[in-house]
Amino acid sequence: MIDISQGWYQGMPSYNASWYPKFGIRKAMTPETDPAGGGRTFSDLQIFPHNGTHVESGYHFFEDREKIDEVPLETFVGRACIADLSDKRDLDPVTGEDLEKALHDIWQPGDRLLIRTDHPNRYLGREDYWDKPPYLTTSAADWMVENGVVLVGMDCITERPDDRSGQVHRRLLGAGIPILENIQNLDQITHPVAQLMALPIKVSGVEAAPSRAVVFDGWQF
Repeated sequence: MIDISQGWYQGMPSYNASWYPKFGIRKAMTPETDPAGGGRTFSDLQIFPHNGTHVESGYHFFEDREKIDEVPLETFVGRACIADLSDKRDLDPVTGEDLEKALHDIWQPGDRLLIRTDHPNRYLGREDYWDKPPYLTTSAADWMVENGVVLVGMDCITERPDDRSGQVHRRLLGAGIPILENIQNLDQITHPVAQLMALPIKVSGVEAAPSRAVVFDGWQF
């Protein structure tokens, strides 16, 4: 079992924008302040669901689409193909041609897709993490739609860092393909096909939620 999640902790990587909330932990009760003298600890988590590993649903870009708790559970669990694009480097685009080349002999419509670039191995924790990653192109999104992807996760980013159009998000989410963002450790997966479990926490009425995503390597299909 391989944990492909980025953990949540004080000072964790967060997109550098003034409006972008950071993750925080506040102690609501400590052993010293426990009024019952029971030595208990209670924590208050300030969570913005687009930090850390999370899943986004159609409601992120479309007001009439499914919220995260409305996506069928089976979407997040099942057969996943790993597209090994670990040769990608700073600001390299991920194209539909790349996906076809990496997946043509293993892909089945209805699979989940994990895109490996190893960007977190090089940059996670650095201030320029968000400035350097490979990114998805519209041709990659088109390939996913045309080939029956039910969920896509990547260890790069969805849009080119300087692109604010959201065109890749719109293509994927508009086609009902949830996006699993901010994953890592895909280099630890030894098989091109594995079992994915990336269930988001159940929150009503929102567009995204944190996920503890894991891969079962060597799963027998």
